[in-house]
Amino acid sequence: MPAPRKTCDRYRSMAHYFGALIRDLRDSYEIRIGAPLTVAQLAARTGYSASMLGSIERGESLPESGSRVQAIDDALRADGQLRKLWPVVQRLGHRTLDELATATNRTIASYRENGNGGALPQGDDMERRELFQLAGLGLLAQTPLFGSGEPVRQAIERVLNTADGFTVDDWHLTCADYLHAVLTRPPATVRDDLVLDLAALQQVLAREAPERASELQRAAAWLSALHANVLTRLGEYGAARRWWTTARHAADSSGDTDMKVWVRGTEAVFGLYAPRSPEAILTLARHAQSLAGGRLTAGVMKALGAEAQALAVLGRHQEARDRLRHLEELSGREVEGEKYGWKGAGVWFTASWVHSYGGRTEAGREARDQLLAASPCYQNATNVRLHEAISVGTQGGHNEAVQLATQVVDTLDPAYRSHMIMHTARAVLDTVPTEKRATLPALADYRAAIDASASN
Repeated sequence: MPAPRKTCDRYRSMAHYFGALIRDLRDSYEIRIGAPLTVAQLAARTGYSASMLGSIERGESLPESGSRVQAIDDALRADGQLRKLWPVVQRLGHRTLDELATATNRTIASYRENGNGGALPQGDDMERRELFQLAGLGLLAQTPLFGSGEPVRQAIERVLNTADGFTVDDWHLTCADYLHAVLTRPPATVRDDLVLDLAALQQVLAREAPERASELQRAAAWLSALHANVLTRLGEYGAARRWWTTARHAADSSGDTDMKVWVRGTEAVFGLYAPRSPEAILTLARHAQSLAGGRLTAGVMKALGAEAQALAVLGRHQEARDRLRHLEELSGREVEGEKYGWKGAGVWFTASWVHSYGGRTEAGREARDQLLAASPCYQNATNVRLHEAISVGTQGGHNEAVQLATQVVDTLDPAYRSHMIMHTARAVLDTVPTEKRATLPALADYRAAIDASASN
């Protein structure tokens, strides 16, 4: 948890604004990257002393050159935010807010208050002063964060005195919205907004009394797991692993057993697409089920599905079918917590996977047809088509399997070719014995499709 921020008016000058942004990026480093970053660590990476960095963060000093700014930007993984702001910061430096407001008034000629021709009033108009300062200087278009209008939104919330007004229900609705987003949108379009909301939730949690924090901790577990979900789809497996850990910690802190099970069950599902062994997935999935205490929840269903799929990958097909039958039996009962993403289509997806790896062509086709009729999720719909290719390859139709996988990948918009989908596409080639691969007529097109997707 970052140290409490010293009281500082970030809008006193551009130097103060720039320093506050550096502090914001350092505070959010763990959320964005997956590990904390102290002032001492930042100092070591930039060649500054910790005291000098503190002075820059407070707006008292500025970096002496653009190369120094670039070093700070790189160390904070700021994606150019500081570098893009630096020319404005250099130009305006420590000029006071009134000077900046006057300059802004000249930029936005239509804005006048009380006929004073330049100086802005105090009190309730202070927040508008900040907004026009930023807008007039053109800062809102400099970076993705500013381009989204986030500083404006935060300032409006302060004007309305609702900056801390998000309720637990608001956070749960936010989680549900992101759950829908990861099922229907390319993962790269979801990540930035998700990080912003995680940062906002972290600030709320930091101010919440411990005895009232459990509901927010549950929301933190849910959002953290969704972020790990997105990172897995993007192929950022190390960061995803760290976020799964944070999701588990948040769930455990909340004391909500159903959330503990859901996070672990979901992690087991996504672990099937990451560089984790099937044996590790089995351990995680079984542990999740053991935590449930006999309750039938969305997390239990996810964990059971992951267990069946891991067994199929290991070639333990009879065990996989036994777990699938148990999943099918449970699906006829009422499942608690379906809002966390468990739908009946999950049974059909698991059946498609298990039967395809086991070479049961007709059973796999029936499961795929059921899922395609029921599920709007592009990822599951694409993956079960690739399951068909795995099934064909398992039955000896190696060239046909590779052709089918190539067709599925080529017809999918590149933005939607998540690493989870491409993981399944690569698994098609695993059905072909190594000694036969070089003779496959369709292999060149398959590899071209895989390589093209990797470059997107």
